[in-house]
Amino acid sequence: MPYPVALKRLDVEHKTEVGGVTLNIANGSELQVAARRMGAERLLVQRMEGGLAEAIIGYRDDPVVGPMVLVGAGGTLAELYDDSAIELAPVDQALAIAMIERVKGLAIVRGYRNLPRGDVAALARALAALSRLALAPGRPVREAEVNPLIVKRDGVVAVDVLVVRQG
Repeated sequence: MPYPVALKRLDVEHKTEVGGVTLNIANGSELQVAARRMGAERLLVQRMEGGLAEAIIGYRDDPVVGPMVLVGAGGTLAELYDDSAIELAPVDQALAIAMIERVKGLAIVRGYRNLPRGDVAALARALAALSRLALAPGRPVREAEVNPLIVKRDGVVAVDVLVVRQG
């Protein structure tokens, strides 16, 4: 393998809770061992991604108020801390940046204490794009979540996505 990869199960929502993710696999032998240990029929092998921080972006179509868009600290921290910003869709670039500014856990990508700045504009574009999906004609998707969304110095990379269709 030319670079380390990650292996994950596709049949569970919270993969880390069931041992459904193995990181930094360096060769075919390690991949086979990890796959046997997971014991699932559907597995995904993907390139390992690193960055400055993990974010979560998502939306849920609330039956009372409509689609609500969220950004927060991501990865396993998403449910551990109550650290997110929520707005009604649509969210444009300016509002997305304002939402990111409200999330304490994302201060690291905003250059907190002279740390390297992440691509906040790319994170905001991803959030705004997801909010447009929330308003798609006929609203075919009830909720969608990207977690983690790796924030790099240049760009963002979606590592895991959950989509729940209507009905």
